[in-house]
Amino acid sequence: MSANWKAVKEDLDWSLNSEDDVQGRGDLKAAFSKDSSKHMDAVIQSYKHGQRDNHKISNLSRCAHEDEKRLYNIGRKLVGLKAL
Repeated sequence: MSANWKAVKEDLDWSLNSEDDVQGRGDLKAAFSKDSSKHMDAVIQSYKHGQRDNHKISNLSRCAHEDEKRLYNIGRKLVGLKAL
């Protein structure tokens, strides 16, 4: 199964910016605020705290495996930071 970039962007947007109180949101924002995509493990772990859907977690992991810098930059843009 291939990575679904549209879905991962929507899922990250919900995790980072929804009005609902999402567990792990602060950690996820902090992980995307780091200066390098080398911190992708922290992103994935933080995402797991707020997301219980295994299909969404698997898609995030596939996207990270396919192109972690692209995924990291999507997250950075969603929290209002400049892409690396």
